[in-house]
Amino acid sequence: MNSDYLFEKIEALFNESGFNIVSKVKTNDYHKNVTQREGLDEFLQCGKSIILIGFAGNEFWDILRTFLRNNPDFKQSRIDWIDDYTQLIFKSAAEILEESGVSYEIIFPFGTTALDLDFMELGRISGVGVDSLLGILLHPEYGPWVSLRGAIHTDLVFSAFDSPLKNFTPCPPCPKPCITACPAKTISNRGWNWEACMDYRLSSETCENNCASRRACPYGKEHQYTEEQLAHHHKFVLKSVKQCRTKKT
Repeated sequence: MNSDYLFEKIEALFNESGFNIVSKVKTNDYHKNVTQREGLDEFLQCGKSIILIGFAGNEFWDILRTFLRNNPDFKQSRIDWIDDYTQLIFKSAAEILEESGVSYEIIFPFGTTALDLDFMELGRISGVGVDSLLGILLHPEYGPWVSLRGAIHTDLVFSAFDSPLKNFTPCPPCPKPCITACPAKTISNRGWNWEACMDYRLSSETCENNCASRRACPYGKEHQYTEEQLAHHHKFVLKSVKQCRTKKT
């Protein structure tokens, strides 16, 4: 089956499921920018293309909530709705590829495959966004309200690929309300202090369910996550941080 036709089928599946970011990256272009991590299997090192999947804005949450209402067993049996729903839709995408005899590997930025790919770099070279002081990618329309959910590394070769954004440098001229909004002073002109941010969030309830700096960003304000959605994201980020720090000790 034609590679571009297969991509269209996969893109349609993800779009209908709330994932409005579906971009294509040449594996070689990714490896030019990222040092390969030791221990990666052969396919991850020599596949032809990477399909990056994510969502931007708040429409995803509406679609997910509808899915949960229509599938009460799923809602009651799962805790991390976003990750589990993501895996469910990727399973459907895998079925499309398998029916066509395509070799592929699925990688998520969470769980056991979390370190197999640099998702920030994938987002940069595919035009999803540019670096921001917040430590996350900034999209021209959706601002900081972007979540990269997974990738499909495949042996497919497409007729066209996505490319980095040009002429979009939002942070230098910005008055930077994100800096003054942070109660822990973890954002500066040098960027985001991840360790200090996590320390504060683990010791204080101030940022438990919200991020004042992210909400202060002037880009994509109309696409901000709802309070419920952002609280859900924060809950599982902190869970991962706690688990990581427990392992280190």
